[in-house]
Amino acid sequence: MTTITITNGQVIDVESGEIAERDVHVADGLVVDAVDAPAAMRIDARRAFVAPGFIDLHTHVFSHPLFETSRLEADRIGIEQGVACVVDAGSSGAATIDAFPRFVHETQATPTYAFVNIGSPGLPNVGGGHASRPDLCDLPGTVAALERHDWLVGVKVLASASHTGSFGLEAVKLARKAAELSGRPLMLHVGNPPPLIDDVLDLLRPGDIVTHTYHGKVGGVLGYRDAVIPAFRDAVARGVVVDIGHGRSSFSFRVCEAALDQGMPVHTISSDLHRGNVDRYAVSLARTMTKLALLGVPFLEVVRAVTKRPAETVGLDRLGFGRIAAGHPAYLTVFDLVDGAFEVEDATGESRTASRWFETRGVVVRDTYHERTRTL
Repeated sequence: MTTITITNGQVIDVESGEIAERDVHVADGLVVDAVDAPAAMRIDARRAFVAPGFIDLHTHVFSHPLFETSRLEADRIGIEQGVACVVDAGSSGAATIDAFPRFVHETQATPTYAFVNIGSPGLPNVGGGHASRPDLCDLPGTVAALERHDWLVGVKVLASASHTGSFGLEAVKLARKAAELSGRPLMLHVGNPPPLIDDVLDLLRPGDIVTHTYHGKVGGVLGYRDAVIPAFRDAVARGVVVDIGHGRSSFSFRVCEAALDQGMPVHTISSDLHRGNVDRYAVSLARTMTKLALLGVPFLEVVRAVTKRPAETVGLDRLGFGRIAAGHPAYLTVFDLVDGAFEVEDATGESRTASRWFETRGVVVRDTYHERTRTL
């Protein structure tokens, strides 16, 4: 029997919000109330927090030769950064999705799930954009992929001129139909128009996800005099999930702060990590969490936004993610909240100084503890 005990940690109950010092025991990959003998591994979490394993809902880890210039290996931003689970946000489409296990699952230790892109090749631009023409949007293939692979969690569509061009609104409709037929959520990338954000938000249903929500480009969720646009308010009111998706060009302190001041939410915090932002801008999920705390999102809400809420949004709670409970699989992140002065940068190049820094120590994935080895 493989046993792990995390001692002296401040354990976070993300359901109740209670934080209490106690030991957490793991036996053969499951959280248990106690172990009969001293654990094979003891982790001293003194002065640290123990939370359900962090989930990064928006990453790009399909490290296939076709994508080799921009994709990251899952472990680079997963277990090596103290993250228990990563979700690839549409790097592969119907034409490439069957290669995902070979290039990700078979080579990486980080539990990895994915959205399938309505654009059949995935994210590489083909003839003006990966989903810019009807022949590149594969509705039957997308639905079939979701039926074939239980590690697929939903459908992705990128509604911006850079990726779908003038076909953007139709691509969103096709992706919405694929999500409807498969009973899965749709993740909608919003960016530079066309299509207009008002039109694409109107297509989202409760449980769908809008990502890159608080980007700093013209035509986003802020309208005249920085007022939140009605289409975004309506989407939030009917249950659309608001995701950060930081990325290289998709998170603005100013925009997010203005939206938060007007009562808009942050439901899930994600990094959109790829090779273009892992050394600057996004860098890590923990750093992205630091930025949201800097803008006033309460500590427990930041933790819930990388644990409970992403797990529930894409059904990973059914696999044991998002909670710490006896009898459930052990996915646990140990982290510190460090006081100090830390300069952080958004995706527009604006820098601000945070007074608290989220710093992971390591992560338990079932029966193995992985110490963090990467810069945050």
